Amino acid sequence: MIKKFGKYSVEITHPDKFYFPKAKITKEELVEYYIKVAPLMLPFLKNRPISMQRFVEGISQEGFYQKNAGEYFPDWIKTKAIQRKEDNKVVNYVVADNAATLAYITNQGCITPHVWLSRIDKLDYPDKIIFDLDPAGKDFEFVKFTALELKKILEKERLSTFVMTTGSKGLHVVIPIKRTHPFDKIREYAKTIAQELIDKYPNDFTLEVRKEKRTNKVFIDTIRNAYGQTGVAPYAVRALPGAPVATPLTWDELKNVKSSQQYNLKNIEERLQKMGDVWKSFWKSSKTLKV
Repeated sequence: MIKKFGKYSVEITHPDKFYFPKAKITKEELVEYYIKVAPLMLPFLKNRPISMQRFVEGISQEGFYQKNAGEYFPDWIKTKAIQRKEDNKVVNYVVADNAATLAYITNQGCITPHVWLSRIDKLDYPDKIIFDLDPAGKDFEFVKFTALELKKILEKERLSTFVMTTGSKGLHVVIPIKRTHPFDKIREYAKTIAQELIDKYPNDFTLEVRKEKRTNKVFIDTIRNAYGQTGVAPYAVRALPGAPVATPLTWDELKNVKSSQQYNLKNIEERLQKMGDVWKSFWKSSKTLKV
């Protein structure tokens, strides 16, 4: 099966292969989803290195993360060679700037693209902050409360805030920022904001990385605000039963969302037709951080 994208074409091999066996979702269905959602998704992928979470035989078998583009990848797929700071090894990252690239990596078994928080022309300077809210021992309603409390603090800082389900357990609160500070500064700033919430509710929130030490507190993960770290891409499908989707929300609709996996490959299209591009103002909302 060949998919045409202007001057590019992508062969979809084994289109009937079940990537999600219990939900009976095939590789072809996943490719079609990514092609349809590309206009909404690509603004969050363009010019960013991608870490591909691949499940070549579908989610019934263990997957793996791949950062290096395969030598067999076609020449038209954009890549960025990045020298790792820890050992100077060069990694040739895929950069998904078009629907054809999305279709190609999906055919390679990439169910979930994870993206850097910075762009390839200024890798040390992020253009967003992510607070990853992990429920730990709390229910999803409390995660929603956490997100709303963070929103209050960040709005006092005169920052624009956006929220999305991760498609797994929790929520991401995401803040678009101008590229004026390096990762170290941004990460410290994120920790300061999280600490303000912890000081207010010491029995409910934690920055503790080790799970066994979190007890039943919501983990406010600021760790991904660092060079080379990634966040799940908005609209990405997660490699979990039912094919849940990391879904951008409006703050108003958050109150009606019952689970991080509320939206999935079976119902996301209906939601997108009804709600449209709820994050269309994201990049226009970038503010300069005062740190």
